[in-house]
Amino acid sequence: MSSAEQTYGNQNDDQLDKLLSKVKALRGVTTDIHSDVESQRTGLLADASESFDAFSNRLGSTSSRFTRQVVAGAKSNRLLTMYILGGIVALFLIWHILF
Repeated sequence: MSSAEQTYGNQNDDQLDKLLSKVKALRGVTTDIHSDVESQRTGLLADASESFDAFSNRLGSTSSRFTRQVVAGAKSNRLLTMYILGGIVALFLIWHILF
């Protein structure tokens, strides 16, 4: 093997070693990004699930209280309840539209 070939071979090996170190660094970064995304996704899904469960419980209790009120009340009480409920819903919608 000539001196030039050996020099080129050594340079080639050096460049391959540099490339390998860059690939390893890139793989480490992508692995860290993947781990971070997975942990954030898991936390976000758990938080969303808890929020939906709490909302479902509140909605269920409100619905059952409203049903008891409507069933127990006389016709005039039902009408008054409907007006109050309609007013609350209207205020809620206006509040969400404006804010």
